[in-house]
Amino acid sequence: MTKNEVPRAEIRRPAQKRSRARFEAILDGAERLLDGLPPAAISIPAIATEVGISPPSIYHFFPEPQLVFSALAERYLKRFEEGVLTEVPDGVESWQELQTLQYRAGRKWFNEHPAARQVLLEGPAWSSDIRLQDLDSNFVTAGRSIELMTQMFVMPEIPDLHDRLVEVIVINDAIWALSIHRHGHITDDMEEQARRARIAYSRTFLPEYLPLRAKDQPA
Repeated sequence: MTKNEVPRAEIRRPAQKRSRARFEAILDGAERLLDGLPPAAISIPAIATEVGISPPSIYHFFPEPQLVFSALAERYLKRFEEGVLTEVPDGVESWQELQTLQYRAGRKWFNEHPAARQVLLEGPAWSSDIRLQDLDSNFVTAGRSIELMTQMFVMPEIPDLHDRLVEVIVINDAIWALSIHRHGHITDDMEEQARRARIAYSRTFLPEYLPLRAKDQPA
């Protein structure tokens, strides 16, 4: 740190059970507010009123208001990674179909969670911290996609496959974020545009056909 550099504010994570409960209650309150308000309209006093505690109690954990949304991003990313298409689907015949099912499950999750939509799909535009969190999560999601593809298909050696799949996610999220900006949710038409973009880019590094792996064939 240079002489004139201001120390970066960080979330103060609680260790005691009672403090953890208050920490989570603050996030719950912010989430409720996000169901009807944009992040720019949500202040620490507003969250304090929603939760029924004093503003200093929130500043104790979150020295800056932006850190509340960073903590929410962590919460949503964990739920997304754990809850969206974690099992191999039945009846899939192609990587194009698998990819479409994966992203449609993601779209359904985002459309059912308006607060998560605002934080994860729009948040990277106004928060560098959330942008970094989102990119880290994209790496995890791309890895999960590789695991699913390897379980279902006989995969050739594809250079930098992990990086390419992260790029597919970034392309997709840009179109989804545009849909949210225009319509408030991910519409059928915008999901179709995202699907076309995903498959078109994926065809630059994936072969058109991947043979299915036999059930008794080791991955």
